[in-house]
Amino acid sequence: MSDFAGPSTATGGVISETPPAWRQRLRVAWANFWREFMFWWTEYAPEAVLWTRPFFLWFAWRFAATLRTGTLPNARRLLGPGAHNADHVALAKATVHNCYLSVYELGRTLRLTRKEMRDCVDAIEGQDTYLAARRAGKGAVVVTAHLGSFELGAAALLDREARLHVVFRRDAFPRFERLRSRLRARLGVVEAPVDDGWSTWVRLRDALRANEVVMIQGDRVMPGQKGVPVPFFDGHLLMPTGPLKLALATGAPLIPIFSIRTGVGRVRVIIEEPILVSRDDGPPTGRHPAMRKLAKVIEKHVRAHPEQWLIVEPAWCEDRAASRP
Repeated sequence: MSDFAGPSTATGGVISETPPAWRQRLRVAWANFWREFMFWWTEYAPEAVLWTRPFFLWFAWRFAATLRTGTLPNARRLLGPGAHNADHVALAKATVHNCYLSVYELGRTLRLTRKEMRDCVDAIEGQDTYLAARRAGKGAVVVTAHLGSFELGAAALLDREARLHVVFRRDAFPRFERLRSRLRARLGVVEAPVDDGWSTWVRLRDALRANEVVMIQGDRVMPGQKGVPVPFFDGHLLMPTGPLKLALATGAPLIPIFSIRTGVGRVRVIIEEPILVSRDDGPPTGRHPAMRKLAKVIEKHVRAHPEQWLIVEPAWCEDRAASRP
């Protein structure tokens, strides 16, 4: 496609020169307008978001250069040697499609009761494992990933928990953040924004000591978090150290839980074996056994459902370094 930004970004064998600065600014403004427009429909008429997805997906792929330059390197890593460029493009587009479905599901879920949300969960695997870990009375650090439908997975977990703290960073788009916050309020989730700094982590530590549950994404480092590179597929993924630090401070187990989309608005929740953390294993580095185990279990589910991994910027440390000017 001839509109790619960047000196050597390509798809379909076509390479373009860097466009003028004014054109890049225009594209960003145009893309932001359509994104805000999509969030408006999500808030007031989510079904319209679903009906118009062919146009929005075409538009996003055509004009949002950052989506292409982010998802294509990830697709190459996920598919491995031997995959063709057409395969990379197909997986990258499928990733964007699943991101779009997540936006639609956000608006749709806002209109559901708690019971209707729970009815969207086809199955929960590993419930006995989860209950056994919770009987220890040390709280739990639920580590998930940007896979499938996060909110429906949280709704399933809230059947078991009185208080669930969700770690997040406030979004740059106020309308989207308002929608997400409304949904969490309906679910009864306690928000824990990393934007608030150290005080958030103190509250999370205290919540775990009170035998409550903290849910945090383990596959991406948000601004305000610290991370370490951990082996992942054929490279390294920068993973946040927050989950491990919370576990070290409180004795809470790390419990990997994933919410895999089985259809539009439907999920299957998978609870993996808890990862126990020992102070004897040393500080939270990329060599820490718990970090390695966590990376392996995330890799397993990303490998099984690569199109549902909603990371739209270069995820691997090696690719992020190569993309810097």
